[in-house]
Amino acid sequence: MVVNMQGVDVAHFEFTKYVDNMRKADYALARLWQTIQSTPGMANDTVLIVAPEHGRNLQPNSVIDTYGRYALDHTNDEMTREIFCLIAGPPSAVKQNQVFSEARGESVDIVPTIAHLLGFKTEVPTGMMQGRVLTEALV
Repeated sequence: MVVNMQGVDVAHFEFTKYVDNMRKADYALARLWQTIQSTPGMANDTVLIVAPEHGRNLQPNSVIDTYGRYALDHTNDEMTREIFCLIAGPPSAVKQNQVFSEARGESVDIVPTIAHLLGFKTEVPTGMMQGRVLTEALV
């Protein structure tokens, strides 16, 4: 299942609303994980991978919202390639309690990681899938 929270990204022109949307997205994500963990057949047998589509520029743009906060874009700034990634799941599949503060992968690594977890990565012809499996996070 893929969940796309497209409406969250309003940081280009309304940073305060963007932060509020992030709070709501965090709540929705926590609720989704609670639901997964309380559903027989999914509890302790589901891996959750969370990542944004891109990062943000290091410097703000010129738009100031009603609270005096500058907006942020995602153009060709090097920071726009840096994103976080959360991988949670049962100890049989995901290494527990790890935090990496330096770059370990790229967004293109998510699909091969999912294919690996579902057991069909080896069936994908060479060159048909970019990225690599995020083995640092997996058992």
